[in-house]
Amino acid sequence: MEKVATIETAGYLAERAKRGSREKLLAVLGKAPDVEPEDSDRL
Repeated sequence: MEKVATIETAGYLAERAKRGSREKLLAVLGKAPDVEPEDSDRL
């Protein structure tokens, strides 16, 4: 069942990617502050 869910998710993401645009992505990312992550958020 997990494999079916994975395949369905991949298809969903592929369809979403077709509707997206690089310009919109960069506009959203441009709104994020350019700061270092808090200690609790570091990898």
